[in-house]
Amino acid sequence: MVEATINPRVFLLDQVLPFWAERAFDPRLGGYVTELTSEGHPVPEDRRSCLVQARMLYTFSHAYYLAREDWALDAARQALDFMMTRLKRPDGAFAASVSLDGHWARADLVDFYDQAFVLFGLAWWGRASGDPEALTVARETLATLDRTLKDPVHGGWREANREQGPRRQNPHMHLLEAMLAWFETTGDEAWIDPAREIIRLFHERFFDKPTGTLREFLEADLSPASGQAGLIREPGHHFEWVWLLIHYNRLTGDKEVLAPAERLYETARRYGVDHAGLVVEAMDPHGVVLEPARLLWPQTEAVKAALARAEFLEADLAEANTFLTAMLATHFPASGPLWINHVSAQGEPLSRHVPTRLLYHLTLCIAEHARLCTPAEQDVVMTI
Repeated sequence: MVEATINPRVFLLDQVLPFWAERAFDPRLGGYVTELTSEGHPVPEDRRSCLVQARMLYTFSHAYYLAREDWALDAARQALDFMMTRLKRPDGAFAASVSLDGHWARADLVDFYDQAFVLFGLAWWGRASGDPEALTVARETLATLDRTLKDPVHGGWREANREQGPRRQNPHMHLLEAMLAWFETTGDEAWIDPAREIIRLFHERFFDKPTGTLREFLEADLSPASGQAGLIREPGHHFEWVWLLIHYNRLTGDKEVLAPAERLYETARRYGVDHAGLVVEAMDPHGVVLEPARLLWPQTEAVKAALARAEFLEADLAEANTFLTAMLATHFPASGPLWINHVSAQGEPLSRHVPTRLLYHLTLCIAEHARLCTPAEQDVVMTI
């Protein structure tokens, strides 16, 4: 075991993202692959995912915004080009995936979660590149989402353009994220209207006030899901909502979201973080851990939540650094551009491949850390 000092911002922009821009992009068929092997080679696939392209559009747009280096702008444009030429449908929505069999056949599925990330990626592309077309496409995408998936009876948006399991809070959360990104990019209050509806759903449907937890799954009428699905709580999403609620307050002045944000943080911190300081996958409404294994993305969300509390609620910044150190030591033990996505409660690797889509979580986490910390405070010392 040795001590290593890592500057997360430098690590992200100089080592991680340039590696993925080269290795995950398919120069023959275009677009970014879904996974790399643990050795860094593309995993063969028959279809190319909209979610991956939209998240990579965000990732490299934010990287260009931070560093102003041409490789990042080019990498973002490659994701956008694939989305516009291969995934965009005549009705303005984006298909969930497209086949790679030479005929470029699109899937019929239009997924709410995907559209939210398309909107988020476009917001950051517009902010970083100054491309005015990003706003035009985003307005069309949101209009199509409202026209095809909005639920005028129960509120919110349906999961997809065909029946697909229980409804979830998760895509609503990411649409809120996209709306806030567009509002911050444009200053146009029109983007706040959908955000207000999602916040209303959070208060009325998603937030389980008696237990201080966040419901994951809901029935078609947005009542709590029955059975086991209704018991599942993901601490990572608690932390993700904390960051969003605090920034919603920053942008709108709505103070009503702060008490639920603090309650979510307290519950996730008390029951959803294990003895090693890592966020577990799932617990029940009463804090009983249902799945003790650790994924990378909840660790990034814990960092972001702690950073937002330090920035706006006078919490101690040290908590964010503690989460970040535990994340890097556990998921990046080799201090290289690849990570171990899934780790058991005993610290054993559970995943064989490395998902491309996780760069979204990692980039936003480290960008927020770099924004709030002085250069001297950014270095993380960890034992590997």
